[in-house]
Amino acid sequence: MSTLQQARDLLKARFGYDDFRPAQSRVVEAVLSGRDTLAVLPTGFGKSVCFQIPALLRSRPTLVVSPLISLIDDQVGGAGRRGIQALGWTSATPRDVVDEALERARHGGLDLLYLAPERLENHAVCERLRRIGLGGIAVDEAHCVSQWGHDFRPAYLGIGVARERLGNPPLTALTATATARTRREIERLLGMDGPIRVFVSSDRPNLRYFVESAPDLSAAYERVRQEVTACRGSAVVYARTRGLSAQLAIALSRSGVTAAPYHARLPIERRQVTQRAFLDSRIRVVCATTAFGMGIDHPHVRLVAHLGAPQSLEEYVQEAGRAGRDGEAARCVMVAVRAPRRGVLRFVRRERARPGGPPGGVRGEEPLDPERAAAEAVRRAAMRAYTETAGCRRAAIAAYFGERAPACGGCDNCKRGRAGRAPRPARHIRTTTPRRARRSAEGSRAARGA
Repeated sequence: MSTLQQARDLLKARFGYDDFRPAQSRVVEAVLSGRDTLAVLPTGFGKSVCFQIPALLRSRPTLVVSPLISLIDDQVGGAGRRGIQALGWTSATPRDVVDEALERARHGGLDLLYLAPERLENHAVCERLRRIGLGGIAVDEAHCVSQWGHDFRPAYLGIGVARERLGNPPLTALTATATARTRREIERLLGMDGPIRVFVSSDRPNLRYFVESAPDLSAAYERVRQEVTACRGSAVVYARTRGLSAQLAIALSRSGVTAAPYHARLPIERRQVTQRAFLDSRIRVVCATTAFGMGIDHPHVRLVAHLGAPQSLEEYVQEAGRAGRDGEAARCVMVAVRAPRRGVLRFVRRERARPGGPPGGVRGEEPLDPERAAAEAVRRAAMRAYTETAGCRRAAIAAYFGERAPACGGCDNCKRGRAGRAPRPARHIRTTTPRRARRSAEGSRAARGA
């Protein structure tokens, strides 16, 4: 019996599916061959199957690098229900549980070990994993390597180095959305060696996209409330700050909607309770900051609303993709608050601790790398172009990822009959921002050196 047929038999026995989707089959075959693999598969396509099934066929455990405790808990729970031996090694995991699981791993008693990238910065952790011997590494939600690694999760940039300490096991990177530039950056930062690439279009025909503008925050709140009230299923509302997510949850609750906030400042236990209540449909709406819902398998989300525009179109598509995982129609609504545009320096300079500065947090501004600054400026320009386009929004999203999609007929612009032609791909958008960003960054660097 071939290894791929064994994988199909496991898929049937553990997940109840007769066969893989064609792209899943290619990913599983690549992983089982021992090659590095980059898989870009849309939300709801079954990315976790692509590393869970191969893990069952290996004699040594697969390490899964995952960005969120909530996601780790969800996947470990799902794996356990299917008879897969999995452990989530987080800050909340008792040491004796970890020790017992790692001892079982030595004798083939552990299939999957989930942890956050920050744990791999600990040399002692890497040494323990190296002694066990890993069958492979899977980096789930791999777009975080590019989007978060440069900003507030620098541990993502160290996964490639940690992999070397672990003995260079084969690596699989999986994500739902990635432009060609992001895919190249993922491969480079993870140190992937001639990976097999499997790519499926990010186009989601069942999603309908709408963008509206509100004169102030109060009007934006009201518009979101109207959308949530009209929604006949579960909803996720994304806000840019923790304060906004909390205020919105209170406002919706007062209007009779079962809603709860979800953000990083809340205790882990409360976030877990909120997530479980949402998955069990005991609350209908979660008002969250950017991370909530990543990889969470809740098929009945009929609405994803954004209070304000995300920083990039990639981020928006990731978050909007939480809607309609069951393939049924769903709405993705963005309510932007009108405000004066900020200058390009907002894209170029960040508040960072000054190297070698005194204790107590004297902070200064440090310019971004010019190439990085230009890339961020292009991303933000593409996000702005999406909100301002008169063409089909589904086609605009496809164009940004270098794809083609027919006009959906159901977004706000298509319904108004103003979708004359699809916009150009984002890589062709010409703005002066990148050039200014480079000049500003280079000027700041020259000034510092003077």
